[in-house]
Amino acid sequence: MKRLLKFIIKFIVVLAVLAGIGFGVKTFFFDAKTENAAGPLVSVKVTQTTISTTISATGTLEPVDQVEVGTQVSGDIAKINVDFNSKVKKGQIIAELDKSKLKATLTQAEIAYKSAENDFKFKESTYNRVKKLSESNSASAVELETAEYNMNSAKLAVERSQNEVNQARLNLSYATIKSPIDGVVLKRAVEVGQTVAASMSTPTLFVIAKDLSQMKVMADVDEADIGQVKQGQKVTFTVDAFQNDTFNGTVQEVRLNPTTTSNVVTYTVVITAENPDQKLLPGMTATCTIVTQEITDAIAIPVKALKFTPADGTPMAEPPKGMRPPRPESGDSTSGDFTKGNFPKGDFKKGNFPPPGSFPKSFKKRPDGKKPSGNLVWVNIDGKAAPRPVKTGISDGVNIQILKGLSVGDSVVVSQETVTATKEKSSASSPFMPSPPGKKKK
Repeated sequence: MKRLLKFIIKFIVVLAVLAGIGFGVKTFFFDAKTENAAGPLVSVKVTQTTISTTISATGTLEPVDQVEVGTQVSGDIAKINVDFNSKVKKGQIIAELDKSKLKATLTQAEIAYKSAENDFKFKESTYNRVKKLSESNSASAVELETAEYNMNSAKLAVERSQNEVNQARLNLSYATIKSPIDGVVLKRAVEVGQTVAASMSTPTLFVIAKDLSQMKVMADVDEADIGQVKQGQKVTFTVDAFQNDTFNGTVQEVRLNPTTTSNVVTYTVVITAENPDQKLLPGMTATCTIVTQEITDAIAIPVKALKFTPADGTPMAEPPKGMRPPRPESGDSTSGDFTKGNFPKGDFKKGNFPPPGSFPKSFKKRPDGKKPSGNLVWVNIDGKAAPRPVKTGISDGVNIQILKGLSVGDSVVVSQETVTATKEKSSASSPFMPSPPGKKKK
């Protein structure tokens, strides 16, 4: 029994050893790992295009001109001649108040005026008689003065009565409500029979927009962006009612009075826009894009070209004559002059440009430690990458303006294809294993 047990144990050990050897052979000869190798460069041509910088804001549409029509006299609404959305002309009668009381007041004023006129005529004739008697010493000086005083008082009473008549006539005219402008009725706030009372504040009966063919957007711009907004800048905006339509406008005014809501400071920017199709209506919310800067025919490249870095093993082209990278920091063994060959390791004449990893980090700094104003892009020259320092301008987030360093037609690398390659997992030889085919054991 013991012999059988020992035999089984030895048999299991032998099987384990053979399995281990088999796995090692498989791993050594057949297993390999994959790694990504540098593939072809993906590039685009440098072109000329329009680049603009913008800021966003929201606002509310309003008529360019609108007036509130009220009444200066109290009374009951007797007639209304217009309704919501009615088109009106300047001077058109849009409503009338009950005029009975106002007419009665006018009649009383006219009667008082006639009475004052008669009183004045009587006292004037009395004065003339006393004056003649005074000339013949038949009337005293006191009597003359009294007659003259009475005559002047009657004259003032006539003038006062005349003013009351004029005021009564004016109040009667106020009972006829007329449109002050050509436009459209946006709001009607009264009904027939309603009593309106004119006091310190004039009650509003109607709101009339002058002309809906031109609208304005009252946009709220954040304090961080308001410094970029100037009068005359172009604006595009959309409204929820017509999401597929884009409307154009112009900045008319930047108001200096700030508005603070929940600790957020905004400024009102007035934007005017044409509305020939009458699609834009008062009260609509507009999502605006204000063009703060625009350059036409700008030499431009995609922004992603500035973020590209070639993979290790990418074929490199010889850099142009006179091209100098930023100077390295002290401690770097490289100089910044390409023309003298003082660049990280690599033979330019044979096209073996240094791999990206050999660029010292200090190449991205100036001697004073500050970030340089330029950027580095890679140009595709016959399938090889060559670095090119550039000076950039404005960007719209997709394209960026190139002020210096590139010309129209240059091929700028934006990305690189990846090629998957296989590689033996290990090249180390084992004293217990045979060497792979073609290899000699050291």
